[in-house]
Amino acid sequence: MGEGMKSALELAMERARKLQGGEDEGRLSDAQKQRIAELRKEYEAKIAEKEIMLASNLQKMRRRTPPEEIPTKAQELQREFQEAKAALQREKEEKIAAARRGEGG
Repeated sequence: MGEGMKSALELAMERARKLQGGEDEGRLSDAQKQRIAELRKEYEAKIAEKEIMLASNLQKMRRRTPPEEIPTKAQELQREFQEAKAALQREKEEKIAAARRGEGG
């Protein structure tokens, strides 16, 4: 291995930075970095809120549903949560991409 060769760890770290969008963090303005941080916090809070709602809905469902129907209804609530979470994550990534481009987002 020559000096120009990168270790598997270095390559993995580069890929992780690209996936997180951290590769160009140094080229972003302070305002863009702040907006991205705000978006991440905002969407973490939205997802946490959905998780709390899921837990509450599961508790209510268990109290009000015949035992034989609980697994099916719980699975449906979990599926709805996963769909909502995925939609929020997509929305967050779109807004972060817009912030990186310097758009209002």
